[in-house]
Amino acid sequence: MSLSATTNAVTWQPWGANAFANAQQLDRPILLSINAVWCYWCHEMDDGTYSDPDVARFLNERFIPVRVDTDHRPDVNARYNVGGWPTTSFLTPHGGYIAGATYLPADQFLAMLDEVSRAYSERKPELYEQGNDIRRQRREHAARVAAGQEPDAALVDVITRRVAGTYDPCNGGFGTAPKFPAAPMLRLLLHRYRVTREPFFRVMLEKSLDALVGGALHDRIGGGFFRFTMSADWTQPQHEKMAEDNISLANVLMDAGILLQRPDYLRHAGATVDYILATLLDADGSIMRGSQGAHSKYFAEPAPVRAAIPAPPVDPRGYASLTAQAASMLFAAAWKLGRPGLTDVAVTMLNALAVSAASGQLSHVYPTIGDAPPEDGDLLVDWAWFLLAALDGHDAVPSASDRYRQAAEHAASILYDRFLDGQRGGFFDIEDTPDRAGYLQVREKPLAENVAAALGMMRLSHVTFEERYLHTAHHTLSAYAEANRDYGELAADYAIAVDRYLNPVVEVTVEGRPGTPDADAMLAAAMGLDSPNLLIKLAAVENGAAPAQAHVCLDTVCYPPVSDPSALADAVAGGGMVTESPFQNVLDLLG
Repeated sequence: MSLSATTNAVTWQPWGANAFANAQQLDRPILLSINAVWCYWCHEMDDGTYSDPDVARFLNERFIPVRVDTDHRPDVNARYNVGGWPTTSFLTPHGGYIAGATYLPADQFLAMLDEVSRAYSERKPELYEQGNDIRRQRREHAARVAAGQEPDAALVDVITRRVAGTYDPCNGGFGTAPKFPAAPMLRLLLHRYRVTREPFFRVMLEKSLDALVGGALHDRIGGGFFRFTMSADWTQPQHEKMAEDNISLANVLMDAGILLQRPDYLRHAGATVDYILATLLDADGSIMRGSQGAHSKYFAEPAPVRAAIPAPPVDPRGYASLTAQAASMLFAAAWKLGRPGLTDVAVTMLNALAVSAASGQLSHVYPTIGDAPPEDGDLLVDWAWFLLAALDGHDAVPSASDRYRQAAEHAASILYDRFLDGQRGGFFDIEDTPDRAGYLQVREKPLAENVAAALGMMRLSHVTFEERYLHTAHHTLSAYAEANRDYGELAADYAIAVDRYLNPVVEVTVEGRPGTPDADAMLAAAMGLDSPNLLIKLAAVENGAAPAQAHVCLDTVCYPPVSDPSALADAVAGGGMVTESPFQNVLDLLG
């Protein structure tokens, strides 16, 4: 349970077999409330609607009220969210969908409760059939994610066009209102500009990033970025801050700052890292908390007044997937921002996850809720991101490379054993546990988590020279050659993964002291290489007198070190050749 579930008279039950058994025994529909600690309107509905005595009485007498925190149970949210938070979904006692809504005041909510209660009493067989139809549709949709068509370079271009088609030439960013930071699309623009050097990618990228850091999405007083703005011109921010958004934007700003030679982006990246560490990292430095809540009155105050007001609360729990993402970002930031001490922070976070992962259970939520493991098992999202973080640790910490390689191989074995669809390709989001309730009976394959798993398998193959990992990555990417269309522009990361898979690995190890001019110059030269499958490894040296150098390996062939950044491109010539892009300059079309 979450939010103020104990402060009103509704008798909430957690999602699980007991709640469904009660609903079936009492023959009552389930009211599923999906909330979040960061969600302003969730708190409003708790304090108003659910605290209303008539609402509470009706719910307790006619329904089985079930509460789920969306961050704790992304698997439940993915199957029952009706378009935002708070979500109110009405279900049959066996988990079939009946109806749903988002925020409703008490009077409207009472009317809906009465309508659903009467419908369940009078039209029960029809509602069950409706719920079963939706289950069948979800099962059929999940079955469409199947390997068959080969992923090819045309996919990369098609998805790039799709992303460019949503670009907002007036305000920067993508789409209209509400305006989200859209990190996957920014990553694809960065990737395509680095590989092709076509100027319209740079124009779209810079206009979008300038709008992000210069608009109201950016909290220039407290640090970090808000979740979205209500207006297309980056005004009217919704004030919650999500860890995932800020981690992603720190990565994008770092890479864009180096690639585009924009020191201001690097400054904003550093400030975002500072916000993450100061606000979202737990007290012992091992777990990343999920969010900082919205508090419109606090953010409406000027800086001097705001300093005297308690800041909005931070999520009291942390999350394995976010901790892994943050560790990976900090390994990179140690070099890209010239702050080597961040490596130690990343190691602490990665080690905390590795201890848990070694036991074979990677809890999604920390501290864990209750003493027993969750009845629905572990989640793909945590193991996929831990695999990538362990590989980043392997590359960044030579003294622990063997240990982190073993952790990565263990993670891969878990992914194979518990999540892989060996027949159709791709990874399921949940384990195949017995007696899963409702639509959790349908194991689905979300694209983002599958992209992370595929990238991890590609990198693990490069580290271990085991072809089976590369084959798994191919099978996974092939499963989305058609299904990626369902995700629209949100398939941007899939395009990057396909481009990497189709091209040979160009590995560049930059050796030097982070933050020194020669090391920065060599790192910038490495990040500017046009290989689609570029792997940059960073090795700190104790002797500061020696100039930075780069060691280049093309697949399994390594070459003598390069000490002149301007000569690095020549050292990899022929290893990362890119054909001329057929992508039409979107700026010509926009005038």
